[in-house]
Amino acid sequence: MKFFKVISLALLSIFLVNCDNSKSTVDDIKQKVQQTGSDISNKTQDYFEQAKSETNDIMNKLKEGNYNFAQDAVIKNIKQTLPLNIDQNTSLVDVSKENNTINYKYDVKGLTKDDLKIENTQKTLLNNLLTDYCSSDLMKKALRLAFPEGATHNYYINNDNALILSLKPSDCDDKL
Repeated sequence: MKFFKVISLALLSIFLVNCDNSKSTVDDIKQKVQQTGSDISNKTQDYFEQAKSETNDIMNKLKEGNYNFAQDAVIKNIKQTLPLNIDQNTSLVDVSKENNTINYKYDVKGLTKDDLKIENTQKTLLNNLLTDYCSSDLMKKALRLAFPEGATHNYYINNDNALILSLKPSDCDDKL
């Protein structure tokens, strides 16, 4: 019986070795990988060309003084990230545009209107906003270009507007 098991195992091994088609499987996988790489490369190139074209369109419209297209793109992109926690008390909950100004709406928790009315609090907020708004980052430069009348930051406590801070591109002249 033991001899029969050994013979059966040997025959099965020979059969399995001769039936091995892993080479064709490896070749198939290799071909699929190459095709997928080619597809990804083509799609990446298409997206790059599309983004390049859209960027050129935006820049041309801005040069012509038509800010709507760029403003709408900025608003749409920001809205996709909302709500956005700024710190433990503040969340950006909405963004809109009006008269070439971008308007930010913040929801403030854990503070009172009186807390926001303190001069030092306002100065700190304004300095932080200016540092961000006036940075040399390409996106911030584009934001200032797309919204030539500036940015308004509206801080709400319990749906009541508690503080408004406004910035203009000219505020960056000293920082740039």
